[in-house]
Amino acid sequence: MHALHITFTSAAGVEQLRGAAIDFAEVLRTVPGFVAKTWLVDGAHHGGFYLFTDRAAAEAYRDGPLVTGLREHPAFSDFEVRGWDVDSELGALTGAITRTAA
Repeated sequence: MHALHITFTSAAGVEQLRGAAIDFAEVLRTVPGFVAKTWLVDGAHHGGFYLFTDRAAAEAYRDGPLVTGLREHPAFSDFEVRGWDVDSELGALTGAITRTAA
């Protein structure tokens, strides 16, 4: 498993983004290797913690059209993207998603 942590600042409020976020979620569910996303918000700061089956899938998403679209959105700025290997053994001890459904 591999994780991405993506954050950005938004000039638009949460409620203004709700419809677009739902549409984004529907498309995100179809991304090869995507497992789950935890949506993050703290005032104008938004982001997500994304889990993928492997590093290649995470990097393809990071470099693909959905993240490019976020980076190019006029209301979003201050992007930060960081990738992480996942320690599934320790995660299993704390209730983390450690594998995809069969």
